[in-house]
Amino acid sequence: MTAVAVLGESCHPSGDVHFLFAFDLLLPMDRHTRQSPPTQDHGGLLMGSELTPKQDPLPITCPNCGRKDRQVKAGATGGIQRYKCVPCGRRYSLDVRPRAYASALREQAVQMHASGTSIRKVAHALGVSPQTVSNWTRTASPPSAPDVPGPTRAESSIKPRTTIVDVARHAGVSTATISNDLNDKGRMSQKTRLRIEDAMKVLYFTPNALVQAIRHRRTHTLGLLSYGIYELVKDIEYSIVAPILAAINRAADAAAYDVLLYTGWPHRARSRTGSDFLNGQIDGLLWMSPQSYHPQLRFVADGGLPVMSLMTRRVPDGVGYVVADNVGGIRDLVQYLVSRGHTRIAFLGATITSDFVDRATGYREGLVATGIAHDPEIESTDVAGDQWSRVGIAPVLDRWLQMQDPPTAIVCVEDILAANAIELLRERGLRVPEDMAVTGFNDVPATEQLCGGITTVHQPFSEIGRIAVERLNAMIQGTPLSECRITLPVRLVIRSSTEPQSS
Repeated sequence: MTAVAVLGESCHPSGDVHFLFAFDLLLPMDRHTRQSPPTQDHGGLLMGSELTPKQDPLPITCPNCGRKDRQVKAGATGGIQRYKCVPCGRRYSLDVRPRAYASALREQAVQMHASGTSIRKVAHALGVSPQTVSNWTRTASPPSAPDVPGPTRAESSIKPRTTIVDVARHAGVSTATISNDLNDKGRMSQKTRLRIEDAMKVLYFTPNALVQAIRHRRTHTLGLLSYGIYELVKDIEYSIVAPILAAINRAADAAAYDVLLYTGWPHRARSRTGSDFLNGQIDGLLWMSPQSYHPQLRFVADGGLPVMSLMTRRVPDGVGYVVADNVGGIRDLVQYLVSRGHTRIAFLGATITSDFVDRATGYREGLVATGIAHDPEIESTDVAGDQWSRVGIAPVLDRWLQMQDPPTAIVCVEDILAANAIELLRERGLRVPEDMAVTGFNDVPATEQLCGGITTVHQPFSEIGRIAVERLNAMIQGTPLSECRITLPVRLVIRSSTEPQSS
C-alpha cells in the first residue's frame, strides 16, 4: 500500500465554495513492481505512479498475450529466472535449457551440508528447494576434502556401491526406465535395453538382493542350522555332518539356491530364537539335528516358513523330514547276528536323540522277529560319562561280562561307541569277534580302519542332504507335506568285527 495526497473542495448546495481540504488515501501497490497502479488525472486528483518515479520496463514479451509492458520478475525455480505478465497473470520463463542443475551446484550443496549447514539454509543460499537439497545429500557419495590427506591404498580401493541413479545417468534414461528393465515391466526398445545393460557392466551394477527379494517374495537362499559344525576340524573322519553338508551344497547349487549357515546351535551359549529365521532372509530352513524335539522348530513352523528336518522324524506339524531307516537298519542287523548263531545279543546306546530311540526300537523288533526273548538286563540306553568315552561305557561292559550267561554279541548305537567297546573288550582279554561280536551304525569314513573294520549299517548321508534340499524346494513351491516326509533305505556292511559262531 502507498500513501497518496488528495486535494479536494467542498461545495455548499448553493454552489459557493466553503473550504479546501487534504488527506492521505491508501491505494493498493503492485507487489512485484513496488509501485502503485498508474492512474489518470481526474479533476485535479493526482494519483498513483504520477507521484513516484517510473521504473524502466523489462525488454521481454509475454508468450501468452504478447504484451511488453508490465512484465515483472517472479522469482526463480530450479535456478531459472521466472517472470509474470501483470495484465494476463501468465507466469513464464525465457530460459529454454533443460531443467537440470549443474553438477557444480549439486556438489556445492553437498559440501555445504557436510560442513554442518542445514538443508533449509543450503536451499535458501543456492535458490533451490529443500527437497532438492535433501535428494542430493541422500544420493551423493561422501564429498571430498582437499585439506585432508588422501586415503590409504587399502581405503581407496573401496568404492561406493553403484545405484540405479548412476546407471540411469550413464545410460541417459530415467530411474523409472532402469526399474522397469530390472523388473521386466513396460515397453522398451531393444536399443534402450542394450544401452542399460552396457551401463550396468561399465559401472559393475548388481540389483540389491534384499530389494528384489521383497518385490518377488523370494531370496533364493536356504537357511541351514546344523549341529556338529564345531567338531568338524578335529573329527572330520568320524563326522556324519561333513558328507551331508557337501551334498547340501551340491544340491543347492544345482537348484540355484545359496545357503546361509546359521551359527549358535541351541545347546551353545549363543543360541538362536525362532524369530531369527522369520525375518525374510531365507525361503526355507534346513534343520539338521537328531534331537527329538526343540521348541524353536515348532515356532518356525507356526510362522509359516517351509522347514525340512534332517535325521529326525519326530517333528511338529507342518515340518518335512528326510531320515535313514534307523528302525529297519538295526532290525536287519539283529537278524544277521542271529543267522550267525548269536542268541544273547546286547544293546549299547542311549535315547537322547530321535534316531537313537528308533534304533532301540529296531533292536527289540529284531529280537521279536527272530523269536528271541528280550532281556532288559543286557539292554543299556543310558550310557554314563562323557558321551561315548571308554570311561562311560566300561561299567556297563564289566557288568555284562560278569553275568552267568553273558552276551555274545553287542549292537552299538553308532560306530565310535562300537570302536571304544572293542578296545575295552580286548583290554579285558576277549577276542573280537571270536569271543564277542560287535556292530555299529552310520558307516563313517573311518569305520573301515577302526579296530580292523567294524560291521555296521550304512546311512546314505549324501542322499539325505540332496533329498532334503530337493524336498525343501518342493515345499517352497507348494508341494503337499505328505510328499516331503521321506525315509531312505539303509544297507548292512559286513566287516571283521563279526563272524559266525558255530552252526
